[in-house]
Amino acid sequence: MSEGNPQVENQETGLLARLWALVRGPTGLGRFIRFGLVGLSGTGVNMGTFWLLTRIAHCPDLVAIVFGYIAATLSNFVLNDLWTFKDRRTKGADATMTRLARFCVVSGVAIGIYYAIYIPLTRYLDVYDLLALAIAIVVGMAWNFSVNFLWTWRKRSRQAESED
Repeated sequence: MSEGNPQVENQETGLLARLWALVRGPTGLGRFIRFGLVGLSGTGVNMGTFWLLTRIAHCPDLVAIVFGYIAATLSNFVLNDLWTFKDRRTKGADATMTRLARFCVVSGVAIGIYYAIYIPLTRYLDVYDLLALAIAIVVGMAWNFSVNFLWTWRKRSRQAESED
């Protein structure tokens, strides 16, 4: 549609540039979008692992949820640490391990949320297991972002950073 029309091409390029700047921004909506994109990749890891374990390895679904979630948690931590919250990271192995431990605690609560949603949907409402897992993941995202933003990668004062 825009072929040959420089004004439309400039508008499209301007819109894409503004969207990319929003996603790259260090705060607010941009950070939430990055967290969501990382979560989307983690959803692929989680659901892929769940599918492989339940369909190929014939593992019980309630066990496969845990292994899928562990794989996604590790993947999400690395991506969030390097991209979503890179401006809030403190350097050093100790600081990274502290963030990883906090992220795992938050994720441990989230797996409880997953079970609280997944079990009733699959056992009592006969919802397809992959759909039930997707619903649980979406609900758990609100918990994960909020607590990780406020605790795991909390904004630190300049004085606290200089003491590290």
